[in-house]
Amino acid sequence: MSIFLEAIDDAYVDIINKGPPYPEKVVSMTTTIHEHYIRKEKSEWSDPEKAAMLKNAKVRNILHNSLDNMISNRVIACKTAKEIWDALEIQYQCIMEIKKNRRDILVQEYEQFGAKDDESNTDIYDRFLTLLNDLSLVGK
Repeated sequence: MSIFLEAIDDAYVDIINKGPPYPEKVVSMTTTIHEHYIRKEKSEWSDPEKAAMLKNAKVRNILHNSLDNMISNRVIACKTAKEIWDALEIQYQCIMEIKKNRRDILVQEYEQFGAKDDESNTDIYDRFLTLLNDLSLVGK
């Protein structure tokens, strides 16, 4: 996905890695508060700032459109492309751990495979074939 986004606009990858560059303004120092930055209202954005924020919206749109409904619903509340990307990374890592655990269990079942007393040859073959297919699906 990052290669696809980079091919469209290399700034898209920066938006995913760093987050959108929210337009800010300096608030002058008073007697009690030091000079600091606050986010600008949308009506205060300059044209370059609008263009930068539009890129974040485009990346969010690309990410949402590339996801199936189930996963898209899990990241629908994310406000930035970076939030979506981070949530997807976490989701994918969990999925990979589950797959690894499933693969380990299937390998153990394969290593301990044996016929049961009350099984016919056809039942044994069907169970073995199912196990082989499951192993194939997890990359073994």
